[in-house]
Amino acid sequence: MEISNEEIISQVLDGRKQAYSILITRYQRQIFNLMYRYSRSENDAADLTQEVFIRAYEKLNSFSSGHSFFTWLYTLAVNRANDWSRKRNRQQQNHIHLAHQLSNHQERETRQEKLLENKEDLQRLQRAINMLSDDTREILMLRFHEEIPVKEVAQIFSISESAVKMRTARGLQQLQGIMQEDDS
Repeated sequence: MEISNEEIISQVLDGRKQAYSILITRYQRQIFNLMYRYSRSENDAADLTQEVFIRAYEKLNSFSSGHSFFTWLYTLAVNRANDWSRKRNRQQQNHIHLAHQLSNHQERETRQEKLLENKEDLQRLQRAINMLSDDTREILMLRFHEEIPVKEVAQIFSISESAVKMRTARGLQQLQGIMQEDDS
């Protein structure tokens, strides 16, 4: 039987610090993937992942039991990734911002999910995803890759569920527009 996150946190707070490694093992893949999507560098992603787990450990006493540990941890990670991204953007004054016209045509979510699953378009899709803003890219990745419910995505980004739905729809439209431009 698997020990719950709350039990592990309780053990760590009671001085059994080695139990924290269980939480790292459980969630390092998701946090690394998030950091890789922001940094697009394995080395930076590994460093950022380590920073997130250190910060989470330092703030573990502020975690409210009864809430989702993953949501709490992912929120810390998104905040760290955003801080890193802002710092990187300040350092790179020549950073190019790509803006895309929103498509007037809105496709159904299932069509977009099929597009994401289509292996033939995976490279094109990855390039298009990388062209999205960090927040838009993360919302789409959480919803479709990590399959996180709208409610949890809303908690992670501190926005309403309707805002998550709207940003998801707009992000999918942007993705469609980028993919159509790529076809031209």
